[in-house]
Amino acid sequence: MAGKSSPLLLAEIPDPPGKPRQQFLYPDLYKNVRKDLVESIAVCFDSIQHDELSLRYRVSTQSSVYLNTFWLWMLEYTAGRDLDELARSFSSVVREFVIWNELNIPYRRFLSERFKNRGETDLTICAVDFDNRIEYQNALQLVSVGILLRDEVSVGQIVSAMDSNRHADALYEQLIVDYLKHPRDDMDEAIFAKPYGTLVSAYFQENPSASLDAVQSYLKNWYRYQAGARWYDAHKRIQEHCAFYYGYWAFEAGATAYLLDLDDSGINHRMYPKDLVAYAKRLRDANLVTSSLDVPIDETE
Repeated sequence: MAGKSSPLLLAEIPDPPGKPRQQFLYPDLYKNVRKDLVESIAVCFDSIQHDELSLRYRVSTQSSVYLNTFWLWMLEYTAGRDLDELARSFSSVVREFVIWNELNIPYRRFLSERFKNRGETDLTICAVDFDNRIEYQNALQLVSVGILLRDEVSVGQIVSAMDSNRHADALYEQLIVDYLKHPRDDMDEAIFAKPYGTLVSAYFQENPSASLDAVQSYLKNWYRYQAGARWYDAHKRIQEHCAFYYGYWAFEAGATAYLLDLDDSGINHRMYPKDLVAYAKRLRDANLVTSSLDVPIDETE
């Protein structure tokens, strides 16, 4: 891993980039949270460069690089950063996610050899554990952002990295249907029935109005099921203008509304990424994508 290039982050700007998309964020909080995330990414990245690190620590540290990079992207979205800028930077988040999963392969080989007397270790298992509600939610958010940015390359990379999570959860399967040669669009059971089963039901309604009702119901209940996440209730624990607050966003609800082409004009829930859904629809109507599987994005530009 020595020589790996550092994460590609949006350039720092002296002030918050625009009107915050959620009311909890204010200038001093934005600056301090951003500073902490950038420093955490740098520390974790530097740690990974040491070849003597154990595989377990390397995987864990790369997980932190990925999560902090994603949280930084989310913070910038919450702070009002321009959507075109955010679209161009999203591939850097996905790159860290892919690297995390790539590091998981030699780690699982190590486990297989170390514990060979206890049975075989499946080397194909993704680093994301769908049985862990927090990791599951993170994965839904990541793939949903890629869908809403119409970033085909990034979504393809996420789906490929998470191949071992296929056919396990209906919501994930519904979200990625358009990116698969052999989709499982008949699945209707979520790993976590509450609240995700409600959003799954949106895909099986007979009319758009019923689907929209399902999305609205999901949004009403989404937040209370996120307890345990690092950022949960962070706006209530702000100290000295610092907190683990990056924004509270049910991106998967937005991706569902976009994929089902629902009229979301009546959705005003604070955790619904309404402008990002509108952005996706504008790109679709203009037959545009952020990146195409036919023309891969060039991260060096």
